[in-house]
Amino acid sequence: MTSEEMERAIEFLLNSQGQLTADVQGLKDAQAETARQIAAMVEAQKQTSRDVMTLAGVVSDLSDTVARIESEAETNRQEMRYAIDNLIAANEGTRKLAEDVAQFAIQSARRITDLESKLP
Repeated sequence: MTSEEMERAIEFLLNSQGQLTADVQGLKDAQAETARQIAAMVEAQKQTSRDVMTLAGVVSDLSDTVARIESEAETNRQEMRYAIDNLIAANEGTRKLAEDVAQFAIQSARRITDLESKLP
């Protein structure tokens, strides 16, 4: 091997070493970026898990609230039904009383008329 061939071989090796070093550095940078992205995804997953747990708590609270409101609504419905039934009964009683008073007024008017007709 001549000195010129030796120089070309050394130059080739140096260029190859430089390219290899640059390629390795690129791979290290890419690996660091991939690690950063994975860490960001893991943190996002943790946040999503926390959000899901928070949402599950909110849904549970809402479910409890709906059950309580449903129970209160049923109680209110029963109380209203009772009040309406009492109003109906009071109305019937008032109607019956008004009929009795009218009958009494008619009977009284007849008695008075009968008495007046017997007077001289």
